[in-house]
Amino acid sequence: MTGSAFYLSLLPFTTTIFRFFSSLLAPLVIDRFPLKRILVQSQWWKTILLVCLGIYISSFNHGFSVAVIFFIAVISLLDGVAAPVSAAFIPQLVPKDERMKANGFLNVITQTIFVAGWPLGSVLLISTNSSFIIWLTVMLFAVSTIYTGRIEISEQTTDSVAPTNWGSIKSGWVAIRQIPTIHTLISIDFITTLASSVWVAAVIYLYVEQNLQLGEEWWGYINTSYFVGMIFSGLIVIRFAKLLEKYIGFFITFGLFLSSLLTLLFGMTSIPALALLLACLYGLPEQIREIIYTKLFQDHTTEKTLAKIYAVWGAVINLTFAGSALLLGYITETYSVKTTFPFSSTMIFLAFLYATFKRKDLHGEKCDQSVSSQSSNIPR
Repeated sequence: MTGSAFYLSLLPFTTTIFRFFSSLLAPLVIDRFPLKRILVQSQWWKTILLVCLGIYISSFNHGFSVAVIFFIAVISLLDGVAAPVSAAFIPQLVPKDERMKANGFLNVITQTIFVAGWPLGSVLLISTNSSFIIWLTVMLFAVSTIYTGRIEISEQTTDSVAPTNWGSIKSGWVAIRQIPTIHTLISIDFITTLASSVWVAAVIYLYVEQNLQLGEEWWGYINTSYFVGMIFSGLIVIRFAKLLEKYIGFFITFGLFLSSLLTLLFGMTSIPALALLLACLYGLPEQIREIIYTKLFQDHTTEKTLAKIYAVWGAVINLTFAGSALLLGYITETYSVKTTFPFSSTMIFLAFLYATFKRKDLHGEKCDQSVSSQSSNIPR
């Protein structure tokens, strides 16, 4: 659509910034409407916007323009509300003792789509054009919205007296502060997110060039290996769900230690086959930990509060990741990629130390007894 690196960089920047602000304001909507209604209507609005975008590109053929940025910005605003709401659906659809397996299954589906989506998208773009891809996306969005509308859930009734705007906005933050398990998990995730930008394309390109001394296509191989590891992690969760639930604290802390070690080894190696193996192995503890986080979040809150917590979490992580990408990009450019990975490994190791210190907050079973009393004090 454009050969300008600046215009291309506006896409992730616009998406991140607008999703950040939308996530901050999402509780205003969550407090006033049923979750299913929010999700279905946001999906329909995104479908309508994609239709408008498709008509614009097909009719005017201007390619990249301010209008395209506008459509992307509004869709990102809707995503910032829809994402936490959809994440809060699982507890209403799946019994508590089956949630770990359900989260693992969803992980397998999601990561498989990611792995297949990149090459499939490239083939479609080469063999067709951007207009065809947009209309295909419109069709998929419409189908998904229809099926979402057919989901039957039983929601809590909305409070007859809605909280103030400020009360809604801060309610997710209050919930995080009042529930020790969730506060600890988000603190750990904040630290690890500072390190996770080491896997962005800009850093991996330099890693492939400087460490492996191979062509750019190896970035794709490494990226695929990473996602394959995530898929296997979902299968492991499905198979050993009960074991993971029994030793949640251990798997979180050990997973952090393993991630730190694998990041360090990956940054040090110059053997291509070993780099692929380490990237795959790195995806295992990362995604298992993410699934465990999701399970603990679901067990410790009501659906409305869970949606607000996810909104806050999304806002914090989006902003942290953006800042981390700049920081690690600066470290890579100023020093070298061989400095970036040890730095990232050190950050994850700090998260491991913090998790070890706060391990009493990572045992979901012990915390369940106090959930109801904690939740009663949280603004909904």
